[in-house]
Amino acid sequence: MGNIGIIGRARVGKDTAGQWLVENRGYRRIGFADPLKEAALKLDPIIDDGNVGYSFNAMRLSELVRGYGWERAKEIGDTRRILQELGAAVRAIDEDFWLRAAMKRVQEANEQGVPAVITDVRYPNEAASLQRAGFHLVYIERPGVEQLVHESEGALGPEDADYTIVNDGDVDDLHARLMDVAHHVYVAESRRHYARSH
Repeated sequence: MGNIGIIGRARVGKDTAGQWLVENRGYRRIGFADPLKEAALKLDPIIDDGNVGYSFNAMRLSELVRGYGWERAKEIGDTRRILQELGAAVRAIDEDFWLRAAMKRVQEANEQGVPAVITDVRYPNEAASLQRAGFHLVYIERPGVEQLVHESEGALGPEDADYTIVNDGDVDDLHARLMDVAHHVYVAESRRHYARSH
């Protein structure tokens, strides 16, 4: 099975797709944002819940993540903005920093015979590097999902991917479409393997 990179805006089903590949096809989930989240937890900023009024509801990022998990925590207060700004600040110094950290984890998985799925491909340099490394890129779009305004949310589109999934149904529909893509990836990898061996 080949490595897969998933492209798409926030809230379209990238993590759900990655989880299905982990549970049903034996993939290891890797995220470019994993080391970013680790760095943010070390900084452990105070997050205000964003409610205006007389009550002040704030807590440390680590408490928020421990209580709600990362996906829910990203929807509370400034958590998503903090992650985006920290990620952009590091990218301004070294555009490939997060890419190198993730590719090290991909290499470790592949050396153990496990394919990798990267669930948060957002930038052209990431997509280009993954394609050079033989990844199959999948773009997921979900009609009707409110789009966030940040450079990481619109840098790539369906034209940057090998496969496109329109996630316009329920989770079972998404899983069925993923099963189809996984089959195409398997066939493509079988052809690559055959071409290398002959």
